Amino acid sequence: LQQRNDRQRSEMIRRFEEEVKQDEEVSRKEERELINNNGGAGMKLLFQCVVRKVPQQFDGHKCLTNLKVGDVVNVLQEGVGPDNKYNLCSIERSGASLSSTTATKEETQISL
Repeated sequence: LQQRNDRQRSEMIRRFEEEVKQDEEVSRKEERELINNNGGAGMKLLFQCVVRKVPQQFDGHKCLTNLKVGDVVNVLQEGVGPDNKYNLCSIERSGASLSSTTATKEETQISL
């Protein structure tokens, strides 16, 4: 009985991880299309905000990454996501502030 339960639990975890992976891939594809089609620049900037606090558990696959207190983010759309509780934001980063794995030259990139 215990072995059967362990197998079922392992199978459920494996399926859940696959679904999360697929969702992340779809999200990345949508974000790439949004960036490539508009460059983020085609969307109207509503307002800018200064980051005052970065939560410790700020690690969702649709979150802006490498945010620091004092960063300025552009709010492009309000009331998106589950229960309309989120905002679509972008941040412009210069090549100097990008990680060494993505920055090959001095350039500006937009993250959504």
